[in-house]
Formats: sequence, structure tokens, C-alpha cells
Amino acid sequence: MATNPMVKCTVDQCTHYMPGDQCMAAKISVYNNEESGSAKASSDTQCKAFHHRKTMGDMVGAFHNANVAGAVTGAFMDGKQITPNVECFVSGCKHWDSGNNCSAQSIEVIGTNAAKTDDTDCQTFVSK
Repeated sequence: MATNPMVKCTVDQCTHYMPGDQCMAAKISVYNNEESGSAKASSDTQCKAFHHRKTMGDMVGAFHNANVAGAVTGAFMDGKQITPNVECFVSGCKHWDSGNNCSAQSIEVIGTNAAKTDDTDCQTFVSK
């Protein structure tokens, strides 16, 4: 069985973002760019778990994908990392593994001032 990579996320405009660049989503899904359907660079990938944080209603709306136990553990137990389940549909990445698993030990999701899913990237992407 595949092990989930550690996730570092700097997308601080997402409802799942937690200080310390952690993601409190229960599951993140990395996809190819929707227009091309493929990825040749990290900018051609996106995190489908992104949910723009603008209001308290956005936080409530994203609760269905919240890793509550992980968030509590990460917030109150020093040195603990929240680790969401990761599925990856970017088969052109060297870290992609059968069953849409990611074989990287850790991944980084970026998206400075992200307002939509397209504004996020899996920085760990390496073309096969």
C-alpha cells in the first residue's frame, strides 16, 4: 500500500491552509491543467482541494473535506505534521504511481494570492 507524502502548502488563501504551511484537508487531489489535459511543468498542475477563503461561509462550505483530527493533532502536538490523503492524476510526473498515488516522500503545493484552483501548482512535479 502506498504511503502518503508529507504535504507543505503555502496557499494561504485556501480554507484548508494552517499556519506552518500545513494543509488540513482530509484529501487533496492533484490534476493536470484543465485546458491542455496534460502537464509539462509544475505550472500545468493544480490542487483540486483548493477552496478560496473569503468569508466564514467559505470555511463552513469546505468542512466536508476537513481533517479535523489531524488539525487538532498538528495544532497541539509539537512536531506533528498533518498529512492529508494525496491522490495524483498527473501521470506525466516521475512521482506518479499506479492507482493515482504519489511516490514522492513530500510534496509542496504553491499558489501566491490564489483565487481559483488554476492558481495552485504542485511544485514537486518532475516530468518523466
